[in-house]
Amino acid sequence: MGKIAIINAEAPKEIIDGLTENNLKPILLPPSNLVEKPISGHVDLQIFIHKNNIFCHPNIDKSFLKQIENHCNIIICKKKLSSKYPHDIPYNIAIVGKFIFHKLKYTDNSIKTYLERKNILLIDVNQGYSKCSTLIVDDNSIITADNGIHEKALNNKLNSLLISPGNIDLPDYNYGFIGGASGSDNESIFLTGSLENHKDKKKIEIFIKEQNKNIIYLSSKKIIDIGSIFIL
Repeated sequence: MGKIAIINAEAPKEIIDGLTENNLKPILLPPSNLVEKPISGHVDLQIFIHKNNIFCHPNIDKSFLKQIENHCNIIICKKKLSSKYPHDIPYNIAIVGKFIFHKLKYTDNSIKTYLERKNILLIDVNQGYSKCSTLIVDDNSIITADNGIHEKALNNKLNSLLISPGNIDLPDYNYGFIGGASGSDNESIFLTGSLENHKDKKKIEIFIKEQNKNIIYLSSKKIIDIGSIFIL
């Protein structure tokens, strides 16, 4: 069974086609009408993934679940999404090896229980959109523009590259986040578009290559926050 890539159904076609060209099968997650329209299709708001377990909000699209049921273990959680922050963040959790970063007051309880049983350390940060804000390079390395996540990562002996905020598009918002503009697997980091206009382009590329990962640009257009790509 080949790898799948779970992606926002409203992502630009060029990005979705880029996944196919890299031997990944795109699985499109439809938007949820429970969150604000510009981010309604963001995968990292609707699901949290650890290894082969996918935790979903209770109102997730059933046709989507049918498409992934042979690829993973699906857990339907109780915490419902709603449109106003922080009630849209229960699943937007950054997991980095044996750590998670999240605004723990709002983390779905079943996910918390699962992570504690797995002896994963829960690190509280002020940034509720933790996964959006964090490009997870590998189990020991991240890239983020969020100072709070960066400092907590360093405190826990992780490699963290702090980049400038902005330079990433997110329609109807001032800017997007690098975690939401990326996906990763064992060999590669997938970016939704070009870093040509990003002031930290060189730093980002060097940091990823230092962790022995390739960079694959899924589009020739400017990098855009689509709500993360999850590869299984």
